[in-house]
Amino acid sequence: MTLRLRLSLAFLLVVIVPLVVAAIVVGRGVPHSLNAAAVNRLAASRAGATALVRQTCVTARLAAEVLGREAAAGAAARPQSAAAQAAARDVVARGLAGYAVVTDRAGAVIARSGSLPTGAPPSAAALGSCSRGLRAQGSVAAIADSVTVRSARGRVVGQAAVAMALDAGTARRIAAATNAGVTLLAGRRVIATTETPARARALAAAAPRLIGTGSHRVGDRLATAATVGPGQAVMVVSVGRPSVGGLEALLVAVLAAALLLSALIGWLLARLITRPLAELSEAAARVAAGDLDTRIGTTSRDEVGQLAGAFNEMTDELRTYVGELERNRDELRRNLARLGDTLSSTHDLGRILTVILDTAIGSVRAAAGAAYVTQTGRDDLLLRAGRGLERRGAQSRLQLGEGVTGTVAATGEAVRGRAGDEGLTLSALEPSAAELISVPMRTSGGVLGVLNLYDRTDGRPFDAGDLETIRTFAGQAAVALDNVLLHQEAQRLSVTDALTGLGNYRFFQSTLTREIERAVRFHRPLALLMLDLDLFKEVNDVHGHQVGNAVLVEVAERVRGEVREVDTVARYGGEEFVVVLPETDREGAGHTSERICSAIRRAPFAVAGLELAVTVSIGAAVFPADGESAITLVRSADEALYAAKAGGRDQWRMATQPAADESR
Repeated sequence: MTLRLRLSLAFLLVVIVPLVVAAIVVGRGVPHSLNAAAVNRLAASRAGATALVRQTCVTARLAAEVLGREAAAGAAARPQSAAAQAAARDVVARGLAGYAVVTDRAGAVIARSGSLPTGAPPSAAALGSCSRGLRAQGSVAAIADSVTVRSARGRVVGQAAVAMALDAGTARRIAAATNAGVTLLAGRRVIATTETPARARALAAAAPRLIGTGSHRVGDRLATAATVGPGQAVMVVSVGRPSVGGLEALLVAVLAAALLLSALIGWLLARLITRPLAELSEAAARVAAGDLDTRIGTTSRDEVGQLAGAFNEMTDELRTYVGELERNRDELRRNLARLGDTLSSTHDLGRILTVILDTAIGSVRAAAGAAYVTQTGRDDLLLRAGRGLERRGAQSRLQLGEGVTGTVAATGEAVRGRAGDEGLTLSALEPSAAELISVPMRTSGGVLGVLNLYDRTDGRPFDAGDLETIRTFAGQAAVALDNVLLHQEAQRLSVTDALTGLGNYRFFQSTLTREIERAVRFHRPLALLMLDLDLFKEVNDVHGHQVGNAVLVEVAERVRGEVREVDTVARYGGEEFVVVLPETDREGAGHTSERICSAIRRAPFAVAGLELAVTVSIGAAVFPADGESAITLVRSADEALYAAKAGGRDQWRMATQPAADESR
């Protein structure tokens, strides 16, 4: 069974079953319900009519108070009767009442104005009071109320009363407002009615038993009566009694017509509902097959139309999301490829950190970033790469444990969140930011640095996925840093003498070649010193090579203490050392040689509980006078060294000069 047929049958059952039940209920309960409805309608009409009459009583009350105040106020300036008469005329003239009367303390009428439809003009006492429950003297064809008139000192000076006349117009207004027939009575006399004369007479005759009770049948009407006070006019409200003739035939006809109509409507509704659902199902199948350009035409604003719109929005978002994923994937591939190429092709620490930082920034769309590296043997971090830090106040060095970066370096734990939150307080030396990620670059040997990213370009906070991505890059960065540091250490060891910590012969050769090229470029002098310990073989032979090695270490320290930072000290081999002195002429070379000789002989070498007297011989040569290449310059210095040895040791000689002229 198709969905369309099931919906049609369901609609038919939903419609027919309640209709059958309703027909049974209506057939049995309509007469009673109609009668109850008529009774309720009569009660509502009576309540509405009573409310209108009571409102009229309130109006009469207000008019009587106005009359009493004006009469009392005027009496202060002129005779009471004249003031009362003026007040009565004013109340009637302003339309506040149809009839107004004022009496004195004895009950004598001193002023009246207006008239009532029937009978002689009554006094205030004869009108009674609808609001205070004072019985009228006789039956009044009006709604009347009265108040006590008092002087300015509070003394009772009389009564003021007004009457709102009841006529045919009043009856019609009440009938229109209550949707019922209205008959107004003064006693049993009909004042005005909206019913036929015969019905009005019947209602007037039944009025005494209708007042204050529920509804009663009076002929073909249901009637009830009400009054606002004793002696006031009586109001009879009536509605027609319901008739249910031909109801059963009507119910059968309605059921038959409803059956046919509901079947047709059910089929049409099922068709209207299932068609867009079928289109939606087909579109979902196309999307599942990969056609993300599928759209459903929306021709309505109902739930089905909203579902189609939501489906279109879903496909649009899915297409955008897939496109963004593809772009991110391609960007990640390019970044990883660039990162891999850089890591495999260079040992330049600055370049590697810059590529890693740029890749991390592009991967999470950060606005800025920084890469800090730890310092061997020091307790601070050095900023080695940065992007977008120009206006963020970044400093080049941070202490371990200082701010977010120092804390991450000290603890080795990555952090993410809003700057200023607990555990994310930036120091004054760190770049300013609203959102940040800080990840340690860590290997098994410890934390080598910290990779920081600041603020996304789209204004959104960094999420857990961003943190995981940066952790991945930080891991690669740590491996790259470790490799570079190992490479640098290997390079350092390859040009460093393991015993003295000075540069070795290879380091000396490259340094001398570089300094000669620099001297040629800038036309500056360059000096070379060659040192040889005097009688060092005896130290090894007598005291052993360990003592000899300790002597060599101490010599290296004393020589290094006598030269400048720009000078280069290296171990040439065995007990021979060389010193390269940039921008140094013959005179400067002589002074440096003298200082070194003095530093070596100045104090005995305390080694292994021994005090050994050690001296050194030095040969000096100056570029380009003593040699225009590294080879010739070394040869000249070596020859000068041999001259110093031949001259008695513990002295220095300058190349190409007579020994007597260059001795100390």
